[in-house]
Amino acid sequence: MTDVSIGVPPEPALPPAPPAPSAGLPRLMYDGAFIGPILPPGVPPRPRPAPSAAPVSDAVLAIPLGTRKLVGHALDLLTRPDSGLRSASFYVGLIMLVTIAPAVVLVGLAAALEEPLFDPVVASSLNVPIVVSTFIAIGGYFAASIEARALATVVIGGRAEGRPLTMREAIANARRRFWRVFGSTVLVGLMAGLISAAIQLPLGLALGNVDAINYGVSLVVGTLVGAPFVYVPAGIILGEVGVFEAVQRSVRLARARKRLAVVVAMFSILSQFIVLFGVSIGADVVVRLADGTGVVDTFPPALVIPLAAALIFAFGTLLFLVESITAAPAVYAFAALTHYTHGLQLGRDRPATGGTIFSPWFSRSLAVTAAVALLLLVVGVAGLQAG
Repeated sequence: MTDVSIGVPPEPALPPAPPAPSAGLPRLMYDGAFIGPILPPGVPPRPRPAPSAAPVSDAVLAIPLGTRKLVGHALDLLTRPDSGLRSASFYVGLIMLVTIAPAVVLVGLAAALEEPLFDPVVASSLNVPIVVSTFIAIGGYFAASIEARALATVVIGGRAEGRPLTMREAIANARRRFWRVFGSTVLVGLMAGLISAAIQLPLGLALGNVDAINYGVSLVVGTLVGAPFVYVPAGIILGEVGVFEAVQRSVRLARARKRLAVVVAMFSILSQFIVLFGVSIGADVVVRLADGTGVVDTFPPALVIPLAAALIFAFGTLLFLVESITAAPAVYAFAALTHYTHGLQLGRDRPATGGTIFSPWFSRSLAVTAAVALLLLVVGVAGLQAG
């Protein structure tokens, strides 16, 4: 028989079927040379959530960036009855009252009683109390100036943020930033003074010894030199940084908005005129009252204490007003340019504590200083009565 399959090629074999798709993810495998599991391929690691920044308040976002509108917006706070500046000015006036008034009272009593002071022949019982109380008065004035600058920045910063601080919160924040503000004041004063002297000296030699011209040049140079440092207090208190970092940031902000920095610096010059104007008016009123009542030659010693206390307290409130005028445009500009005011939270988290009538107005150092100054006043008055 003939095989019919001879010469017929066999049918080709079919390729193997692909494996069925896996219904789940591949299993984890362990590698002994690697510490930890090996993630399945194609599954990226879950990223960690980024820390959320503190939200910027609507009041800060509403601050206009234009120079004229921003300065007007800042100075509008000073005329509002709810600005919170009155209580703060009373606090600064109290500091000056308990530290400076005793020395002024002792000198006033010596003048009213015609007591010979520092006479090598006749020793006075007021010599030592006046010398010691004068040192206390000088320290009290500088402390009140720094406290007024820091407190004005805190109070105005809370208003710019839209979350006003209470007096306990504001005083606590100002006290905790006191030494940084003091260091920045000394550092900026030295830097600005050296730069101003280096600029004014050749200009004075070139323009001649003319008082009006030299005074105008000093104002212009002082404004331009002080412009890069106008944001230093706000950087320390609102930006919660150190002295040198605050100076560097202030210079960078001033370079970013040069015109705004110059306008803000002009308010520090304006505040000096306000001090001189206020002091001259006060002195003129006192002299006119003394002449009108006929007590110039025979001034009653009993009036020395209330008159000195009233004048010193008024000068303290005036000092705070001056610092507020200087700080308002700088604080609003800093908040508008940086959108950062978290440094004020320090006072809200840890306000000044105490349940007595002296808290939060008196710190321990201020209470000790006031007690020593009052003791010197009592010793001086007792020595006059004994003599």
